[in-house]
Amino acid sequence: MNQETPITTPNPYLSPPRQAGGYARRWRGLPRELGYIALSAVLVVVVLIAANIALRGWETSGGYIASLLSLAVVVFVSLWAARWFGTFEVTRLRWASDRPIRPVDWTPNTTWGRSDKRIVRAVSVVANPHYWLYLLYAVVVFPAVAGFTSFVTFAALAVPLGLVLLGVLILTAVVPWNIYSLGDALSGSTVGFLALAVGVVVLAAVVLLLPYVLHGFVVMHQAIAAAMLGGFRSDELEVELADREISRTAALSAEGTALRRLERDIHDGPQQRLVRLQMDLAAASRAVDTDPDKSRSLIEEARVQSQEALEELRALSRGFAPPLLLDRGLLAALESLVDRATIPTTLLDRVPAHVVLPVDIERNAYFIASELVTNIGKHAEASSADIVVRTRQAPDGMGLLLELVATDDGRGGAGLRDGHGLAGVQERLVGLGGFLDISSPAGGPTIVTVSIPLTASPTTPTMPTETVVSLD
Repeated sequence: MNQETPITTPNPYLSPPRQAGGYARRWRGLPRELGYIALSAVLVVVVLIAANIALRGWETSGGYIASLLSLAVVVFVSLWAARWFGTFEVTRLRWASDRPIRPVDWTPNTTWGRSDKRIVRAVSVVANPHYWLYLLYAVVVFPAVAGFTSFVTFAALAVPLGLVLLGVLILTAVVPWNIYSLGDALSGSTVGFLALAVGVVVLAAVVLLLPYVLHGFVVMHQAIAAAMLGGFRSDELEVELADREISRTAALSAEGTALRRLERDIHDGPQQRLVRLQMDLAAASRAVDTDPDKSRSLIEEARVQSQEALEELRALSRGFAPPLLLDRGLLAALESLVDRATIPTTLLDRVPAHVVLPVDIERNAYFIASELVTNIGKHAEASSADIVVRTRQAPDGMGLLLELVATDDGRGGAGLRDGHGLAGVQERLVGLGGFLDISSPAGGPTIVTVSIPLTASPTTPTMPTETVVSLD
C-alpha cells in the first residue's frame, strides 16, 4: 500500500525558519535594527507632541457643544492620521524585519462605506475596527513600547560609556575623585581605574550582546504590530473560502468546457468521416448490380474511412488531435481533409515557412476547416471550393493572425444559426479569442474568413510559400 506524503504550503506570516550563521547575520542586520530603534525614539517624541497639541486644542475649544464638535473632529482626524502612521510603521518593519505582516483589507465593510457621497464614505471609517486599532497603537501602544526599547538601548550604551568617561576624567585629574564623598578610603587612581574597568567590561558585554538585544526589540515591535496592524485571520479565511469557491466553479466550468470541446471535436472530425462513409456505402449499394468493380472500390474506400474514423475517435477519447495532425502537421491534415471532400476542393497554403504554429492552434484550425468543408458539401450546392491558409498582421499591430478562408461557388445565404456548423465554429473561436467573418449574398459566392490570434509574431519577413493541392 503506497502512502502519499501530503503537500503543505507554509504560512508566510509565521516565524521564518532558523537560518545559518546566526551571530554574523545578527551583526549584518544591526544597522537596520539600530536605525529602526533610533527612528522609533524620534517618532515617540513626534507622537507625544501631536497628541499634546490635539488635547490643548480640544481643551480650549470653549463650551460644551463646541467641545463635543472639537472632540469629534480630533477623533476623526486622528483615525486617518493613525492609519497613515500605522502604514508607515508596517513599511518600517518590513525594512527592518524578515517577518511579514498580514495585509489589511481596507474595503468599507458597511453600506454607507460604499456610498456614492465622498463625505459619507469618509465618515464611515468610524465603523471600521482597523482604524480604531491603528489609533490605539499610535497613541498608546507604540509610545509605550518604543519609549521602553529606546530608553533601554540608550541606557545600555550610555551607562558604560559614562563610567569609562568618568574613569578617564578621574585618572587625568580633570574631575577630583573626592567630590563623590568617598573620603580618604580610596585613592583617586583606584577610583579612576575601577570606574574605567567596570565601564570597559560592561561596554564590551553590551557591544557583544547588542545585536541580539536589538533584534529582540525589533521582533517584539513586529509581534505587537502584527497583532494590531495586521489583517484579521477571519478576513483571510473569507478570502480563502471565496478562492476555493471560485476554484470549484472554475473546475466545474472547465469540465463543461472540456465536454463541449469533445462534442465539437467529434462533430467536426469523425462525424464528417462517417458522413462520407455513409455516402460511399450508398453509392456502392446503387452500383452493386450495374458496376461491381466500382462498388468494390467504393466499399474499400468506405473501409478506409471507417478505419480512419475509428483512429480519430480513439485519439479524441484520449484528448488528442487526429493522428495525422500530430504526426505530420496542419498542412498534411488539411490535404487529407480536402481529399475526402465531397466536392472538388483546392487547398492553398500561404503560411510563411518561418512561422511555427502552436499545437493547440493547429488542432483548432484543423477542426474548424473540417467543419467548413463539411458545410460546403452539405449545404452550399457548390461545384467547387477552395481553402486558403495564411497569416497576416493583427489589426492592433500586435502579433499575427492565422486565417482560414473558405470560398465556394454555391447558392449563398450562409449565416449563423443555432445548431448549425458555423455557430459551432463561432463558439470554438470565442475560446481562442478569434473572430468570424461571413460574406454570403444570395446566389453566391460564399466567403467565410476565420481569424485566430497567434502567440508569437515572426521577426524576419520572408516571402510566403504556396502549395496547391487540386482534387477533381
